[in-house]
Amino acid sequence: MTAETGTPHEAERWLGIQDDLLRGLAHAISNRLATITAAAGVLDVHETPDPRFLDGLRSDADRLDGLLTLMRQLPRRADAGLEPMLLSDALETARRLVDEHPTLRGRTITPVFTGDVVPARAEPTAVLHAMIVALLGASRGGAGPITVVMETVGDCVRVAARVDGDGEEAGNDTIEDDARTISWLLRSSNGRGTTVAGGCAFEVPTLQASRRRPG
Repeated sequence: MTAETGTPHEAERWLGIQDDLLRGLAHAISNRLATITAAAGVLDVHETPDPRFLDGLRSDADRLDGLLTLMRQLPRRADAGLEPMLLSDALETARRLVDEHPTLRGRTITPVFTGDVVPARAEPTAVLHAMIVALLGASRGGAGPITVVMETVGDCVRVAARVDGDGEEAGNDTIEDDARTISWLLRSSNGRGTTVAGGCAFEVPTLQASRRRPG
């Protein structure tokens, strides 16, 4: 990451979040590998293993493959282009990723769709990363469940992540840092981050609006 791709503070903030996610994913992958290695030892001494044992082994292999797929979502590509996308897809992947983050592990995250949420046009990885930062920003407001509201507002698709209930409010500077980091992540997607009560929000252009943009 260089100063040319983002301000040092915003890049550093994202890289800190990315490191936390990588550590969580590495820990989960290590656990799955240990289980599979132990299972391989059992197979060496049992010619006909119990079918339930094989089912468990397949489940661990599937889990390992899923973790590796999530890990591949973390690098940022400088040459990534804008694509039509549904922000609900980004949220689903973000939910799986943040479940490996020490702050968000096990947190209930509920999507709420207001009206007809239309497709957006943005850089998918950037939106995924912005979603992660928004969820982390919401989690600073307390330990309760997080609600993610998605709606179409004019020419934008808007996402707002808020903690439910009466939690301890995070400092304004912290939330504003999250919003600025989101704006940096979405810069090439013509999006921006903002603060809301109890969390963070961001918006990106709808697919239809992006087609009206010059060039």
